[in-house]
Amino acid sequence: MSSLRRMLAILDLFSEAAPVWAAEDLIARLGYSRPTGYRYVRELVAAGLLVRFTGGVYHLGPRIIQLDHQIRATDPVLNAGAPIMKALAEQTGCHVLLASLYGEQVLNIHHEPGLEKLDLVFVRGVPMPLVRGATSKAILAHLPRARLRRIYDRHAKAIARAKLGRNWDDFRRALGAIRKQGYAYTGGELDPPNVGIAAPVFAADGEVLGSVSFVTLDRRWALLDQAQLIDILRAGARRITQAVAAVSSPRPQRKAA
Repeated sequence: MSSLRRMLAILDLFSEAAPVWAAEDLIARLGYSRPTGYRYVRELVAAGLLVRFTGGVYHLGPRIIQLDHQIRATDPVLNAGAPIMKALAEQTGCHVLLASLYGEQVLNIHHEPGLEKLDLVFVRGVPMPLVRGATSKAILAHLPRARLRRIYDRHAKAIARAKLGRNWDDFRRALGAIRKQGYAYTGGELDPPNVGIAAPVFAADGEVLGSVSFVTLDRRWALLDQAQLIDILRAGARRITQAVAAVSSPRPQRKAA
């Protein structure tokens, strides 16, 4: 692990359950030497990513708020997807969520509310289960085989618990079925009694970036034209993919006068 990754690993320890840490506890948890650990903490404080609080403990710093503002204003996937998501929420009455994948983390980056009041645990910025829920499954189904194999090797027990396969071949077949139908469906898997359907969103080069999801109550789902809703979702995902490609394509340089 590089020095930068070792330093940033300190930030991963902060959570709603553990919002403040003493420097010595951070260092002990990560197994760093005292000189190295204290140097990392000082550098994070200098960058505004940590703040020293009363009693000598630390919490996350205001630089993170600044970066979040910049992401909301400039993220090309978010900017491309938000207007389309708003239209989809108005058209269907479903909650519409856009999720992004980085490493082995799936995060919702935007949410357009629907007609119903839903209890959603995995709001913007809360990591989702990698192998549960339509949002994650729609992404997994479109990852390259080699990357999927690495995920399987690291998460085989969770995959079996999620009923995605008790061995590699079963896992690959389950995701192949999702890929073939073009969307993932789960009922009550994350936030019962909510139902979710999700379709993949791609970069211009065909790499999967994330997914767009519809979430609604199971009783409403039972009354809807489900085939039509799936068609609307898949069309919306294609529109977001096209919009992402448009904003990420290099603009031609103007010739000097």
